[in-house]
Amino acid sequence: MQTKFTFKKMEALESIKDYALNRINKMEKFALHKEPRVHFIFSVQKADQIAEVTLDAGQHHYAAKAKDPVLYAAIDKVVDKLERQLMKHKEKVQAHHDAELSNEGYLRRELALQADSKRTKQRVS
Repeated sequence: MQTKFTFKKMEALESIKDYALNRINKMEKFALHKEPRVHFIFSVQKADQIAEVTLDAGQHHYAAKAKDPVLYAAIDKVVDKLERQLMKHKEKVQAHHDAELSNEGYLRRELALQADSKRTKQRVS
């Protein structure tokens, strides 16, 4: 996993980098098709610490942003948001393989029901 860190209006600390890397490394369970490139951006706005993450995994790009007075909590929030995005994408891909749950499967069922109702109407008349 390629990682890049940007610190705006704050000092670059190794402890923050290590914590962010530790949190993002747990996302390897999603088995992305390409080696992901992750860019962390940390900044300060008044009393809030802001953490942004962009994840580039080939065709798929994900981004998340979170604020909190404590930077470590902001990192936790942003990684959780990113994890939800990856989970949603994973569920969509898995549902695509199940024809009954996919949009295409739903449309096929609707068309089949319409065709059956037309046939029964023609038989009755």
